[in-house]
Amino acid sequence: MNAQDLFSRAPRLVQTYLMDRDAGLMCRILGLYAARGLDLLHVDYAYAAQDVMKLEVAVCGQPAATADCVRVLVDKASTFIGVIVATEQPVTQRLSA
Repeated sequence: MNAQDLFSRAPRLVQTYLMDRDAGLMCRILGLYAARGLDLLHVDYAYAAQDVMKLEVAVCGQPAATADCVRVLVDKASTFIGVIVATEQPVTQRLSA
């Protein structure tokens, strides 16, 4: 079994951000996760409109402490200028390899 198999089966929490197209803003949001020491399983971004991008972040973890930490990060990131919407998504398996 390789590491990709382990990550595809790991419990995950997914957050989605709709925000202004700004690399600095994306770095600030990802910096929140790094500062909390959360393991990122997947980060994906795409252009949703001319000046709007969608950022999707999947973190490893299911315990209540991780879920609470992620909720706090989503709330904090939603206050950044340029973030239009910040939400938690239901856990999905579509991110698997």
